[in-house]
Amino acid sequence: MLARAFAGQARGFYIDVGAMDPVSDSVTQHFYALGWHGINIEPSLQHYQHLVAARPRDLNLNVALGEREETREFLDVPDSGLSRLGEDPPASEAASSPSATLRNVRVTTLAKIWAEHVGGRTVDFLKIDVEGWERHVIAGGDWQRFRPRIVLVEATRPNSAEPAWAEWEPDLLGNGYLFAWFDGLNRFYVRREEADLLRHFAVPPNVFDGFMPWRVERLMSDLEKARAEHARLSESDLLLIAEQVETKAQLAYVYGSKSWRVTAPLRWLVRHLGRSGTRAREP
Repeated sequence: MLARAFAGQARGFYIDVGAMDPVSDSVTQHFYALGWHGINIEPSLQHYQHLVAARPRDLNLNVALGEREETREFLDVPDSGLSRLGEDPPASEAASSPSATLRNVRVTTLAKIWAEHVGGRTVDFLKIDVEGWERHVIAGGDWQRFRPRIVLVEATRPNSAEPAWAEWEPDLLGNGYLFAWFDGLNRFYVRREEADLLRHFAVPPNVFDGFMPWRVERLMSDLEKARAEHARLSESDLLLIAEQVETKAQLAYVYGSKSWRVTAPLRWLVRHLGRSGTRAREP
């Protein structure tokens, strides 16, 4: 849906709050590949390190966002999208995963991030996906001064289809944002001053968008690599077989020649004398 809204825009800027992996399930990877750049907010150490390695054009920040500057306990669950802040992240959740840890993280605000790192630049879209902490992130924004063109927010309870947007949607609507689209997980909003963007959300993703889910694209890429490897190995195998056939043909020619047959008694005598000499020298 974002690709449709920004079709033909070669450069742009995004803010990804709860960026997680730079490729898997990433909302921004498509745009980064086109040449865009932006800011990734990711308190999980593992995902932050992956972002730093994969996104050199982006500003990657190992912090969390909330309503105020503070330090809070963070449940860090590697190899998942389940890391989160919470009013009271239970230690039992950390204990349930051998790799999960509870640690303190710095919490800042969306307004402060914007003031320090965006300036007067236009933010084409802001994505917020923070496992139930969305209302705190939204409450920490200055929506009158800092206005991304499109905002999308994970809108259900973590790992469920239960609606959660009643907690924070009034803040966006009250600050001049128009509801555009709900995809079953995320709700999309456009700023009132660009209400024309709503036309991009009139119909669901469809064949005319020409899109391919990342997992499908990855499988197709892996398949092409496998085909290329198979073709390379097949050519190598054919060359080896050809060399073996040529060698056998040459040996067959030698073994079948008149000189090979005539010298057979001599070869027998050499082998016989060699064996006899070996025995004669034995004590």
